[in-house]
Amino acid sequence: MDVVMRVSAILVIIILVVSSPAAAATQTSPCFAGEGHQFDIGGNGAGIDLVVFLSLFENLGGEGGFGMEAHGTIGNQSIIQLRAGVSFDGVGPLRHFLSNPFARFSIVSNFSMDLPMFAGTGVESSYSDDSPVGGVRTKQC
Repeated sequence: MDVVMRVSAILVIIILVVSSPAAAATQTSPCFAGEGHQFDIGGNGAGIDLVVFLSLFENLGGEGGFGMEAHGTIGNQSIIQLRAGVSFDGVGPLRHFLSNPFARFSIVSNFSMDLPMFAGTGVESSYSDDSPVGGVRTKQC
């Protein structure tokens, strides 16, 4: 239950930040329909490019997504990439949607990490997991 509260708090903060006038640039994604709101965090060496997608709420009834993509770098080296959220295929035929509305949703989850400073030392320096979520429909990106 504690994890649910933390995730809910983070999502509320993201929504508040995205709905503010400071969200300047937009991005598209192979994982989420619609455009996402881009934020650049950090600079001078280390930074995170964050794109938040809210098209699930901006395009009611149509294809959409609710989630985020984050890409962390140090200098010119990519260190971590994370995609997480929910993708919606749109309402589609009303009869099918009403009989099983959750069939039109899928989980987007993708994680990769690369630590170039450990490459060649014998220590595992990269890791990726395309879908750590089980038991539900997932979407590959």
